[in-house]
Amino acid sequence: MTRNIMRIVLLFTLVATLILSVVPIAQARTCSNATGAGKWGFTVTGTIITPNGPVSVVQVGRFTLDRAGNVVGSQARSLGGGIARETFKGTTTTNPDCTGSGTIQVFDESGSLVRTSGLDFVLVDNAREARYIVTSIVLPNGASIPPILAVDAKRLFPED
Repeated sequence: MTRNIMRIVLLFTLVATLILSVVPIAQARTCSNATGAGKWGFTVTGTIITPNGPVSVVQVGRFTLDRAGNVVGSQARSLGGGIARETFKGTTTTNPDCTGSGTIQVFDESGSLVRTSGLDFVLVDNAREARYIVTSIVLPNGASIPPILAVDAKRLFPED
């Protein structure tokens, strides 16, 4: 009887060891500033609300995000049909749940500050894509412009 119990325990231990070695153990995944580091392409679509009424906005561009959360990039922007080429820089913070926020300063071709934008975002698709919403736009004179802008970003090189 004792031998049978020992055999059953041994068999159970061997089967459990085999299963645990073959089946991957679920790991809790978290994000950080380093998770989003790399080169990205993006599109912005939406509207800003000016004193004269709503104005459509479309932007396309690229940016590089480093492991510390620093971002630099460039974009082409259409504001109500008027085209501008701009550069930007700023900082972002990524939370463990893959959400985050950032502040971006946008400059015209002569290097003058055009606006400062606040952003909230979430990294998706195993951090190969990101979704942003522009939460604020502040002009150099301190005036705020309400935004209704969504940003869709994808990694330029998925291996980054």
